[in-house]
Amino acid sequence: MCESKVFLVGPEGEELVLEEVTSIRPEGEGYRLVNLFGEERHVRGRIKDIDLLKHRVVFDPLP
Repeated sequence: MCESKVFLVGPEGEELVLEEVTSIRPEGEGYRLVNLFGEERHVRGRIKDIDLLKHRVVFDPLP
């Protein structure tokens, strides 16, 4: 499977936003995330790191 975990960098480090993410699409000032179960979240930020081998996507928040 190719699902990933998405994290947002916060004051305490990386915070998990959503697991089993199958789709990341640009939307406004951020990205719309959709997971395997149809759950959706919006992340207002920019991509900091994508590691496909570890199935991780990390976002930096926008000010």
